[in-house]
Amino acid sequence: MPKTSPGVSVSTRRKPTVHALKRLYAGAWWTAERREEGIRSVLKHSDLIATAWEGEDLVGFARASTDFAYRAVLWDVIVDADHRRLGLGGRLIRAILEDARLGGVESFWLFTTDKQPFYRRFGFKAYPKNVMVWRRHVPPRKEGK
Repeated sequence: MPKTSPGVSVSTRRKPTVHALKRLYAGAWWTAERREEGIRSVLKHSDLIATAWEGEDLVGFARASTDFAYRAVLWDVIVDADHRRLGLGGRLIRAILEDARLGGVESFWLFTTDKQPFYRRFGFKAYPKNVMVWRRHVPPRKEGK
């Protein structure tokens, strides 16, 4: 029987504050350096956000950008260290994949460096010949500017 996270609720309606998300981001190597200005933009411009709460504490987050018809991209699936390996990441992913607003979306894409086995459990498949990336060098932003 899989472990679960009792007492944790998942919502696609409740949005976190910038400070709550910054605290959650601080716990992962790939989001630890994110600044408040960027986090504010993430919250403002993401088309769908799934959050996990233990009472008033944000313990999980995921988001998607989408055209609501053909494509969606899953971003930033992150769970607080004390709540990992309890099924919460899966609950966040399912909340997005099963959200009625995305019911007509044909393809969900995601980018991950090391969690491919985890995402395969939800039906994601690798398509290495399809992915191309163009990157811009952007100097690090200073907090408060």
